[in-house]
Amino acid sequence: MRCLAALVVIAACHSSNPAGTDSALAADAAVLNTTPNQWVWVPVPGTTCANGTTAGFGLNRSSTPGGDVFVYFEGGGACWDTATCTANPPVAVNLDVTYTAQQLATDVAALTVDRAVGPPLATANFVFIPYCTGDLHAGTTITSYPGGPTLHHTGATNTQAFVDLLGPAFPAAQVVWVTGSSAGGYGATLDFHRFTDAWPNANVDLLEDSSPFIPFLQGYDKLTTSWQIAFPPNCPSCATNFTPVFDAVAAAHPTSRIALMTWDDDQVVAAYFGYTTSLVPVQDDLITNHFTHPNTKVFEATGTSHTMFGQLSTVQSHGVKLSDWVTQWLVGDAAWATVRP
Repeated sequence: MRCLAALVVIAACHSSNPAGTDSALAADAAVLNTTPNQWVWVPVPGTTCANGTTAGFGLNRSSTPGGDVFVYFEGGGACWDTATCTANPPVAVNLDVTYTAQQLATDVAALTVDRAVGPPLATANFVFIPYCTGDLHAGTTITSYPGGPTLHHTGATNTQAFVDLLGPAFPAAQVVWVTGSSAGGYGATLDFHRFTDAWPNANVDLLEDSSPFIPFLQGYDKLTTSWQIAFPPNCPSCATNFTPVFDAVAAAHPTSRIALMTWDDDQVVAAYFGYTTSLVPVQDDLITNHFTHPNTKVFEATGTSHTMFGQLSTVQSHGVKLSDWVTQWLVGDAAWATVRP
């Protein structure tokens, strides 16, 4: 399939479009009339990165009015106590970053937005949500760590502010694709309901890259306390167990295509979640017992690596190319199915 044309937005290559024009119009969704086919930094007043400075998002707007919307949440670790939030090297990106157009240009330098290949993304509007809050894009509070920094874990409140601008700016979107890698994939899931609320008449679909909702063996109580996570609606058990987050989202959105692509023994996920033995049986339990909804599918490949978006054209599992599988998700192919080794 010609493919992932659009999804190479997240994969590789250098952008043919200049990036990084600051927008002074972020306060009003009606004036997100940024330069088409160019990455533009849109600071959003009232939102904050971890260091308290203004957050925002990158927008690469289509020149065709009424296009659909493709959203990518950036990943990059997490921190939830003094040790993790002061680690050297850092275990979460952008904790001390004042985000600017220049930073956006750096972050999207490896992204390619090529609308020339045709549908379904030929007229899509692309949104890049930077990760600068260390909280899986899900926090709602400011935390002072003893002997450490004071951090704005405001990923959820930021995302809601972004969606409040984007929804009215692109009201004619018929499809909204919400994606993310690693911490970004968790954020895309935790914040998914914000997008379905903003586009109630659109097909809103989810793709998690290397973001399996397996149980935390350590630290879950610390991060829920430190971040004051905004969990999806109707999930009373989410505060004590991570896996029900996925179940709640899948059950609440039965018409959304919800996808996970993952390595079966991802060692980055294992380390963050406290696993010291193989992740294979844990992921097997997740897939077997929780990806039971008709609208949920998995692409699982053998390996210990982390993230797949950068390898769409090379990864295969059980004879199926990842690029073909993601394209099936993208276009709503009825033949789309779970693939495992």
